[in-house]
Amino acid sequence: MSMVLRIQLESDSDDVAPDDLGYLLDELEDIDAHCQELGVQALSEFVDYSDVEYNISEEDLDENWPAENAKWVSPTELLISIRALEAALSESGDNNEVLEELQIIGQRCKEAEENAVQVRLIAVM
Repeated sequence: MSMVLRIQLESDSDDVAPDDLGYLLDELEDIDAHCQELGVQALSEFVDYSDVEYNISEEDLDENWPAENAKWVSPTELLISIRALEAALSESGDNNEVLEELQIIGQRCKEAEENAVQVRLIAVM
């Protein structure tokens, strides 16, 4: 089963089709190591796995379970890690795919800050 990350804002309507951010999830362990080196919160700490848990659960969970267990985070806090990673990857010239996905998250976090809403960085199967 493959998984991707998606970023959602509390203010997103149901018809918003978020970008699939597959490179970030594939590189999450290395990204977290970069975060530690940079002295910022690990990206994995922001990831919401409720959708994955719902889909692999052997229990008969209610269809509202993922929404009720969603992990919403501050876009400002997430943006600190994102900006540090963007700067480090831009400087090194490594992993352009990851850099592009970080930029997508950064743009969405700025939008969330402007609208005073939280964000969800969701792992989706």
